[in-house]
Amino acid sequence: MSANAEYSYLWDGSEPSWVVVEHTRDEAEVLVAFGVDGPTLAEIKALRSVSAVLKTSSAADVLKQLRGLRSFSLGVHESRVARKLLLDCQSMGLKVSDLPAQEVHRSLINTLTKRFLLIEDEQVCRAVVADAIANGLQIVHSQN
Repeated sequence: MSANAEYSYLWDGSEPSWVVVEHTRDEAEVLVAFGVDGPTLAEIKALRSVSAVLKTSSAADVLKQLRGLRSFSLGVHESRVARKLLLDCQSMGLKVSDLPAQEVHRSLINTLTKRFLLIEDEQVCRAVVADAIANGLQIVHSQN
């Protein structure tokens, strides 16, 4: 018997209309590249104007943090935000690139009752979703 037997009502027909909803989010990590000696003062100044984290740190702390680095990540952002950040960095003369990624979340929703099944433990949730798919639950792709 599956470790997720308590959730078998999702696929055994006793509670119809459950589906797996797949939410996809396009993201990108924005990376700024520097020369072999690390960032120049102009690059540090430009970085401080686009990075909330660096903006709130003192110039000395930022210099210490970035000294000798070949690149610096401005973080992972939703793809439109990442694109805007990339363009802002390019307009300031920074050498910037992005690493696209796609984050996929799956959840269980009853389309008849409009009930969402909340399983707080991420591992258990993944296992239940995998069992649901293996037992024939339909996968519906989110429109958002």
